[in-house]
Order: sequence, then structure tokens, then C-alpha cells
Amino acid sequence: MTLLTSYTTVGQKEDVSDILSNISPFDTPMQAMCKNEKISARTFSFLEDSLAAAGTNAAVEGATATMIALDPQVERTNTTQILTKGFNISATSDAVATYGRKTETALNLAKKLKEIKRDYEHALVGVAQATVVGNATTARKMTSFLNQISTTVDAGSNATDALTEAKLLEAGQTAYTNGSDVNTFMIKTADAQIVAGFSAASGRNREISQGKTLVNAIDLYVDVASVH
Repeated sequence: MTLLTSYTTVGQKEDVSDILSNISPFDTPMQAMCKNEKISARTFSFLEDSLAAAGTNAAVEGATATMIALDPQVERTNTTQILTKGFNISATSDAVATYGRKTETALNLAKKLKEIKRDYEHALVGVAQATVVGNATTARKMTSFLNQISTTVDAGSNATDALTEAKLLEAGQTAYTNGSDVNTFMIKTADAQIVAGFSAASGRNREISQGKTLVNAIDLYVDVASVH
């Protein structure tokens, strides 16, 4: 008797999951921390103020106050940048039944919007981008956060020197003395393991209770050595 098996059966249906998984990272932490403000020009300005440096301040009793010069505010400017993604999809492509999405247009629109957000995050902190005013043939570019930092901490003799905790502490101190109260430390992926290794420094303890899982990450870094 001849046995019919699945290897010779004609007209078998495909077994395809109706779930479409996107494997690309999509975190944009800098955008999440920034506030939005509407503007109405290609360039916009904001004012920066500061206090005079601290020093000895003592006067003779009854003395006439000495008038001092007042420092004006500093006007900072930046340029708007247009981020765009364009695509074409035929009506037939949307009409054809597919797995994992309702239509090609809906799927690709969602993907391109996420890509724009990632490009925006890259322009903010992923590259040292200088302002480009632009014209009819040249695209405008905004100044990245890296290029808005006026006081920096040298990572070492060259840019390839590895990140260390000492450099992190120095950066925090420099930021504080220049008017910033730092509460977030943003690093590139390549340095994540270095920061996680701070917990293994001599004289530090990590308690593992009943669990058997050791999480090699630092979610909160508390600097108790500096005065804030």
C-alpha cells in the first residue's frame, strides 16, 4: 500500500507567524529628557546668565558700598534642522494580504518615524555637529549638544583613551563648577561595560541575597566624594 506523506502532498498552507519583530534598538534617552518649545524662525536664541565667581567679601562697618560693573547676559543661538524620510508604496501592495502588518504603508510609516527619531538623537548627542545656516541648495543643521559645551574634560592624551572612573568624577566636578548640576550620565554603548565594571573596584561590596542572578549593570551612580 502506497503511503501518502507530507513530502508529496500538494497544496499545503504556509505556516508563517503573524508577528513581525523589529530587532533594531530604539531608545532615544536625550529626547525623553528634553522639553519641547515651538519656534517661528529658522534660527532661535536663548539667554544664559551666570553669577560672579565666589571670593572674599568683607566690608568695614559703616563704609559706603562700592559699585561694581554688572555683566550682561549671554545670547546663545541655534538653527532648526529638517529631518525627513520619503517612500513610495503602490495601492496594490497595501491590498495584498501579508503577515505581521495590516498594510505596507502603515508598517513603513511607523518604521520611518522611528528612524527619524533615531536620526534626531544622533544629531543631538551622537556626533559633534556644528551649525549650518543653509541656503536654497544646502540643508540646515543644528548645533549638537557636544558642540554647545564650552568647558570640556580631556579624556587623555588622545581620543582613544579608555573611559575611567577618575575621568567621570573630573567631568562631574568640572560641570558643577561651570554651572551645571549633573544628574544623568550618558555614554556610548562601547563604554557601558566599563561603567558596569566600576562596581568591581577595590573596597566596594555587592550583596547578592537569595537570588542567583548577578546583574552586571549600574542604574544609579551616586557620587558621594564630591560636594554638591
